[in-house]
Amino acid sequence: MYGPAWHPLGFFIAAVSAGAVVVALNDVDYRYDSGVFYEPVDGGYKVVAPPSGAVVPSLPQDAVSLQVGDDTYYYYGGQFYVQADNGYLAVKAPPGAIVYNLPDGATTVNAEGVTYLQYNGDYYQPIQDGSGQSAYEVVEIEN
Repeated sequence: MYGPAWHPLGFFIAAVSAGAVVVALNDVDYRYDSGVFYEPVDGGYKVVAPPSGAVVPSLPQDAVSLQVGDDTYYYYGGQFYVQADNGYLAVKAPPGAIVYNLPDGATTVNAEGVTYLQYNGDYYQPIQDGSGQSAYEVVEIEN
């Protein structure tokens, strides 16, 4: 669904591609490649959620643009982005956003009798869109 270069959170890889971009934040040199963030660990790299404040120079070709209110977001691999001066800033999922796929690793959560899916700290309610297609709407859940 996200192409051969995409890996789920927690995936370990010995080396990243030569085309990976270094994103330095909080004294860590993350690597970003094809919509995936890697953190150096144990002589290799582990897939992690984008660190807060991460700006990437480009998004994968398959990133989806969507409107939520007056704002334009981009979605790829369970992560939302907004356009920034020097690329795209990783942001928290905006409530009301509707997406048509979630990455492997989403977990089922029940709250007050309603079933949600949780991925990377964000909650999604399974819905049917206006055409009857299965989708997921970002919702806020009080913890």
